Amino acid sequence: MRVLSTALACACIALYVGSTGPATLEHSATPCLARPETLDGRPLAWHHSSTADTVQLDRWCRAVGPPVLVAQPDTPLPGPPRLDEVIVVTWNAHLAEGRLPELIRALRAGTLTGGQPVHRFVLLIQEAYRRGAAVPEFPDDARSAFGILPRDPYAADALATAKSLGLALWYVPSMRNGREMPEDRGSAIVSTEPLLDVRALELPLARQRRVVVGATVAVRTDRGLERLALLSAHLEPVSSPRSLWLFHNPRPGQVRAILSLVGASDFAPASGRAGVVIGGDFNTIRGGDREDAYGLMRQWSTSLASEDRRRTHLMGRLDYLFFRLAGGWVARTSRQDARFGSDHHPVVGQFVASP
Repeated sequence: MRVLSTALACACIALYVGSTGPATLEHSATPCLARPETLDGRPLAWHHSSTADTVQLDRWCRAVGPPVLVAQPDTPLPGPPRLDEVIVVTWNAHLAEGRLPELIRALRAGTLTGGQPVHRFVLLIQEAYRRGAAVPEFPDDARSAFGILPRDPYAADALATAKSLGLALWYVPSMRNGREMPEDRGSAIVSTEPLLDVRALELPLARQRRVVVGATVAVRTDRGLERLALLSAHLEPVSSPRSLWLFHNPRPGQVRAILSLVGASDFAPASGRAGVVIGGDFNTIRGGDREDAYGLMRQWSTSLASEDRRRTHLMGRLDYLFFRLAGGWVARTSRQDARFGSDHHPVVGQFVASP
């Protein structure tokens, strides 16, 4: 029965997040705006876990617009914060359904942190989206995901919302959100702190193009001024038609690609690094904490003192925060009861000094 229910769940997801577009075409010379070598005049670090799927990744890439970086908040707060002053949240915003301003108001009011108001935070967002002229017309040789519905065609997109709140933003689209409207969707980092060392990782292709976004923020610890590295990830829920969607789990391979990026010394060198936080929607639909992808991340996550293990979605526990921090610090997580319009509950991470 469990195998049957898993198969049915995977089949439903395959229909919900399916892809459209030609399966086999010759490689096109059409440029991919979403994978620039420079951004705002500065080199942009792209990481690729494999070159085997370059042609297919390019087809997905040509259907979306360029990344967006707002490195500085409108009104920077005084000085880098202490590590324990920063709150990290991971949340799948479900495009226009998620009410980002409401979540931020609750965070600032202390509703998500036991009554303690929050002034410094970093949000790791999945299913952020962008709408408008920056998204190109759909090319004939491109690929697209089906549009996630329902969505309000007049709702402000995640980029406009973050900018209106005066926050720093790093957004990289992964895929087109349907052919009909000029929309793309992907992962983002939204922060009260300036975003440094921005980069992006194209995950091994399973069924759809998926990009992990990374950045660092400056924090203070007892050792002095350091950088905290953060990544926002959204893993593949199902495999590809080649494996009938059900008989191959792509997530462990995608986790290994993320951990390889974390190990890159140019992202956040070990000296002067407060630690690394990896958060996101890991789509662990085959058993949540029993999945190999979770096991790999939990083994890596050496600084997680306590973990709220409640389900974050109707289908189970899909959303996580993992921490590997320098000596003297640990973290704890809490799943929030409110969903703020999304179909996912946010997960909040707090840093505490270790005994």
